[in-house]
Amino acid sequence: MSEYQDIFGRIVNLLEKRSPQGLSISAISRELGMNRATVAKYLEMLQSSGDVSMQWFGRSKMYTPAQRVPLSELFDRLSNAIVILDADLQILMVNTSFIRTLGIHRGRNILGASLFDLNLRIFSDPTIMRNIERVRQSGTYLSEMQYIEDSTNHIYHIEFAPTVSHVGKPGILISLQDITAWKNTEAALKYSEKMIRTIFERVPSGIILFTADGTVLNANRASLGILGLNGVQELAEGNIFDISCYKGKILELIRQGKVAETELACDFDRLKRDQRIPSTRSGIAYFDVVFTPITPDGGGVPNEFAILFRDITTERLARKELAFKETRYRSFFEKACNGVLIYEPIDGGNDYIIKDVNGVTAALLRMNKEDLVGKKLFEEFPDLPDPYVRDLLYRVLTTEKPEFVTPLKYRNRENFPWISHYVFKLPSGEIASFMIDVSDAVREEAEAPLQACNARVTRENDLSGSGI
Repeated sequence: MSEYQDIFGRIVNLLEKRSPQGLSISAISRELGMNRATVAKYLEMLQSSGDVSMQWFGRSKMYTPAQRVPLSELFDRLSNAIVILDADLQILMVNTSFIRTLGIHRGRNILGASLFDLNLRIFSDPTIMRNIERVRQSGTYLSEMQYIEDSTNHIYHIEFAPTVSHVGKPGILISLQDITAWKNTEAALKYSEKMIRTIFERVPSGIILFTADGTVLNANRASLGILGLNGVQELAEGNIFDISCYKGKILELIRQGKVAETELACDFDRLKRDQRIPSTRSGIAYFDVVFTPITPDGGGVPNEFAILFRDITTERLARKELAFKETRYRSFFEKACNGVLIYEPIDGGNDYIIKDVNGVTAALLRMNKEDLVGKKLFEEFPDLPDPYVRDLLYRVLTTEKPEFVTPLKYRNRENFPWISHYVFKLPSGEIASFMIDVSDAVREEAEAPLQACNARVTRENDLSGSGI
């Protein structure tokens, strides 16, 4: 075999040296000192393999190196592992990919050997061996097979085809392609699609797919439940714009063509009356919506879109009710005739942060409300009787039983009022106090003994003057 390759190489090298001038069979024979008939035979094989080109010059054949990629080189560059067998299943040709794929040592010469005698993995499998035999015997055979190699878990796509050589002898071409990565990618893609389908069907939020003109393409089970429908067809008979009370909002989202969050309202009574969509729901509902365009695979302006939405009607009504209650509480808090003080315990009840006060409290304490909130009670008012107040607050905090506080002053100044408190614990864990200015009562109580003494003296003087 190496002798043939040597002769082939000498002929091609000679033609390349004389290129672009062509050489006849006789000229090549003289140059190489070879028999003319032998040269003619080798040139015929080189021409059939694509290594040389021939043109007629009169009655003579003129040969030049092939201007295209030689068939042998092209064969060797194929990514598929290829082996060509003769009618006796002996190896005629293999490419580099075949050597690499089968793990054959590069120094090992397998040309001319019987394929089944080489104990090559894959080709030792009985199923593959039987299929090759069927090809050789011109029987019914599989032109393609997939084979999983147990030792490596690699997956191969194998193709079989009968061939005929340039001299008319039958043979077999076998092509192997390692499709493990492709199969793994395919399996991963199928798994991803399954997960997406599962999420689409089981996610508690509604999902609706639609086109730019509002045509509904698909909707998941949750969206049908939210809209009070039994099937996608009921929704598809309408339009995505019918669901929203404000068509312009969805049109604007489509025009902008980017991910956005918004809120939509749906009038189900109008939906049933005007659009004939048989929803089981009634009244106005509110939806929290995430809008997203679906970019085409090739890029460009999207024509399909999706909304992911959930029903927030209950939450919205609850927020409205909470806002009303907050307004009512704030009105009561600010307009109460008594002072209201709320403080949060810190350090296990060792001190308290003033969280809120009303206008009456700010006036009683001779401070602006903004200057009071956030201050520590005992740091801001060190004149408070301690440990009396601290102990009382701790009892209310731990026992959750309200207590009355005897009149006290927050600062030991003449212009500070005497204040009485009713202290109780809030469900939030904070402490609240109702504060009442009892300065007049304290003064009256303080002046009562003196007034009683003066009255007694007056009576005694009156009795003395009357001679009694």
